[in-house]
Amino acid sequence: MLGSLLTAWLTLGWNVRKARKAFEAELRKEGIPKEDAERLSKHFADLKDQMMSTAKDAIRQGRKAQSQ
Repeated sequence: MLGSLLTAWLTLGWNVRKARKAFEAELRKEGIPKEDAERLSKHFADLKDQMMSTAKDAIRQGRKAQSQ
């Protein structure tokens, strides 16, 4: 299970990075300054962090329930 979680974390991180770069490139093509494009694309990373936090919380809750 730990291996699967690590794989999911790495895959999600890589895909988010690619999505951010592609999104930034499209915004720059439309004339948006680089700094603004980076600020907007940061939301992708924030969402990834929220998803990982939710998954970690679910695992922690499962462990607490098993130990009781």
